[in-house]
Amino acid sequence: MMADLNPTASVKVVGVGSAGLHLLDKLAAVGFPAGQFIAMDSDQLELQRCQIAERIQLGEITRKGWSCSGDAAEGANCVRAASKRVAGKLKGAELIVIVAGMGGGMGSGGAPVVAEIASREGSLVIALAIEPFDLEWRKNASQLGIQRLSQVSDTVVRIPNQKIMDQMSSGSSVQECMEAANEHALQSLIGLGRLMLPKGLISFDFTHVRKLLKDCHGDSRMISVEVAGDARPRAVVDALLKHPFLGSVHEVSAAEGIIVSLAGGEAMSMDEVNEFVEYLKTKAPLAHLVLGAHSEQMIGNGLEVMLLFPCGSSQELGFKGDCSIIEANRLSEVVDLQEKRVERIQQQLPLVPVSKGRFDKGEPNLHDGEDLDVPTFLRRNMILN
Repeated sequence: MMADLNPTASVKVVGVGSAGLHLLDKLAAVGFPAGQFIAMDSDQLELQRCQIAERIQLGEITRKGWSCSGDAAEGANCVRAASKRVAGKLKGAELIVIVAGMGGGMGSGGAPVVAEIASREGSLVIALAIEPFDLEWRKNASQLGIQRLSQVSDTVVRIPNQKIMDQMSSGSSVQECMEAANEHALQSLIGLGRLMLPKGLISFDFTHVRKLLKDCHGDSRMISVEVAGDARPRAVVDALLKHPFLGSVHEVSAAEGIIVSLAGGEAMSMDEVNEFVEYLKTKAPLAHLVLGAHSEQMIGNGLEVMLLFPCGSSQELGFKGDCSIIEANRLSEVVDLQEKRVERIQQQLPLVPVSKGRFDKGEPNLHDGEDLDVPTFLRRNMILN
């Protein structure tokens, strides 16, 4: 549990869809330092399970309390129909963290619209995208949802459930795999939350986070580990470099800026902090390090570290070059049709939303719940070929 719930920046955490709501409630329960937790879904039963967050029912007329049944376009429409209500709840936050599962209707379709509205309010938007297990057969829908999120969020942190499952022992249950994935995401978010606390051994300015991540429109890594015992400063860095959420060690060595949240028990010494920083610099020689350090009695002999850094564009989605520009990419699909496997290659056009300049703060031009100032391909979640 975090000792001080008064963050240095105005923070709001939004859960969108069932997977997002599940993690949101856990985050609120451990005392993440947010001014507000907001749960959004069309599924009335899922919303009722959220005991702590403020709940917003979406699609009341069209969905009538039911889920979006995997329809991303319907998820987007549900949020757009409530855009004024959503904007009112998000207003005034310096940082908005959006948590959503990818592949479903509300997560893949609704979360990008929430991110779009949050960005319009001027907030720094970090989207936490929970990727499905391979056995769920939703990889393509997940990729498209993440692509939409990347276009309208400042950065996207991907939580690849399959990588956690691959590390689990043989015979682990689906529930155990899901809980392990949630625990990884939860610990990373707790590390981010520590940076928002005003009373640290070493405090930092929120503007460092904003400067590093604002308008990146690409992937970031947010990884967290805990070690105990001897040689903790070096051991924790080595553990970070082996984290399953890390694409490769090269991502760290090539990083130009890394935000670091370090926490230890009361016995954590300044020599340990210095040794940790110096050793991390050998692994990330190009990075400007932004460090926050906290002492928490409950950690005891452990040392907990969270790293957050942009890693450029996503190779898995085919993004290339500057992470602020989404270039054309190729998505390969293999479908089984009448017992024959047919490979289909889809070429996507590099279309991204742009600012409306001095009209950006104006009232949206709404018609039947849709903002006509937003291009049709974004309003309706269309992929142009």
